[in-house]
Amino acid sequence: MPTRQFTRNELSNIGVPPEDPEYIEYDDDLLADEPVSTLKYTALRRCVFRAPDDGRTYAVEYEAQLDVGDYEVGEYSPDDHGWHGDIVEGVEVEGREVLVTRWLPVEETDRA
Repeated sequence: MPTRQFTRNELSNIGVPPEDPEYIEYDDDLLADEPVSTLKYTALRRCVFRAPDDGRTYAVEYEAQLDVGDYEVGEYSPDDHGWHGDIVEGVEVEGREVLVTRWLPVEETDRA
């Protein structure tokens, strides 16, 4: 699994992480920002981006404020996106179509 080391400044210059996950549609280098899991006070997210200097695609995980709608959980915001130190490891990724089986309710017309 190829990886690359990024400084926080490099990621910031690319726009990683985005201020809002919906902002990726306005940026050519940001390809996806998706939830990974929910932690106690934060959400763990993955940002997929194209590095402008080598054109390869990488993913980094970061912590973001929980988006819980109307529920009050406080204004806790993770320090430095949950990153420790000045270096953040990115994993090189590629887009692949994946077949997923989902269990859905049976329709009455399916039993004929």
